[in-house]
Amino acid sequence: MVEGPVCPECGAILCRDKFESMLALEFQYPMVFGAVHHVTVICYNLQHPAAFSEEALAWMRSTLRAIIEEGLTPSELRKWSQKNFRGHVKVLRKVPDKPRSSEWSMTMADVHIDDPETYVNDVMEWAKSILQDIR
Repeated sequence: MVEGPVCPECGAILCRDKFESMLALEFQYPMVFGAVHHVTVICYNLQHPAAFSEEALAWMRSTLRAIIEEGLTPSELRKWSQKNFRGHVKVLRKVPDKPRSSEWSMTMADVHIDDPETYVNDVMEWAKSILQDIR
């Protein structure tokens, strides 16, 4: 069992360490683990919203919906983002909100990193659970 501090936003233990391990795998093996990098980052950020502007959070929610419900690909995501966000977009808050606890049915702690197929499936399930939780 993993021990350590519980994140005040997502409720997972050592969430930042797990997130960094996930990113390392995605960059080390971009053709397999990296296939869901865009989903991983959006999921993590949605479960850690204190630093982000409302505009950025709205973009993340709509983007995650488009990925899960419409099959938006990474290539399409880049084009879609460029089209919809011409110019300056305020991503971070000047002063982060106080972290607020939320009940999540799944966090990155539930994503298994043992093999690529399981990893990709778990990340996509994590994304689906976030969409359910925020509805």
